Amino acid sequence: MGVMMPHQARRPKATPVRRTTPPALLFGIGAPKCGTTWLHDYLSGHPDCHFRAFKELHYFDTLQEGKFTWLLDFIQTTIERKEDALAVAGPEESKHLLGEIVDMRDYLALMKQRKDDRHGYSRYLVQGVGLKKLVGDITPNYALAPAPVLAEMARMTRETRFVYLMRDPVDRLWSHVRMDVRGALKDGEDYLQKSREHLADLLEGRAKATESAYRFSDYKAVIEKLRAAVPAEKSLILFQEDMMTPAGVKRLCSFLGIRHVAADFGKEVNAGRPVDLPEEDRAAMRRALRPQYEYVAQNFSNLPASWQRTMSEGFA
Repeated sequence: MGVMMPHQARRPKATPVRRTTPPALLFGIGAPKCGTTWLHDYLSGHPDCHFRAFKELHYFDTLQEGKFTWLLDFIQTTIERKEDALAVAGPEESKHLLGEIVDMRDYLALMKQRKDDRHGYSRYLVQGVGLKKLVGDITPNYALAPAPVLAEMARMTRETRFVYLMRDPVDRLWSHVRMDVRGALKDGEDYLQKSREHLADLLEGRAKATESAYRFSDYKAVIEKLRAAVPAEKSLILFQEDMMTPAGVKRLCSFLGIRHVAADFGKEVNAGRPVDLPEEDRAAMRRALRPQYEYVAQNFSNLPASWQRTMSEGFA
């Protein structure tokens, strides 16, 4: 029997199940480069969780900003790339790719409406959930949503949960800068030099606001919005450095109401291209990000060692 071609892909028939309560809903709202991809990978493989084929759905920020064309183009391009991979895939990989293609076509159809279809969005999340306890959407851009939008999201279900991750601000911003540069680097350009130039543009206010990785460094703004919009018991703010430990994963699972399953902390997910950070740039970031260190230190106990080391270097 030949490999099923993409146009032949059909959604598997769901086995009838009976559940007494709907699944809980998780929103992973950032911050970027703080372990959100690792979190998605862990939860996607968890026996109590049901996530669709790709991590960042961008539903609420697309509605808010009206960027439907960008999202539709992105989904279509991703589908085509997976269809190309399907043509040369083996049986096991083909099964996985077909499932992803079906998922993405479903979401493409939803977003082609170019309108807020909250019921359709919810149906998309729970399609195929069976008896699993948790569904979710991990989109770091939701961290930039205004408080009223976060409050709307919190009312989606009775058991809506939010997870917000933080990482040492200097390490996070440098990782984000390198990610941005890596995606735009042209042949012959020096990766470190372009990264340093992009960083300087951000710190000195020359970058366009819509392109600025610097916006995501404002932990204070996100935390205060989250606390204003979402009941305290419905949100969990974690340091990436703490989440990726056995104790951190246990805390995460307890908050989400799922059983504890051991995590693979050695698995690299969405790792950036490493490059040394010159000390003068590191010092410039410490000065610019000082308010974030001070705010978090005042509001959270037991700062991770990486934060303490950076703060010990001083802000002058």
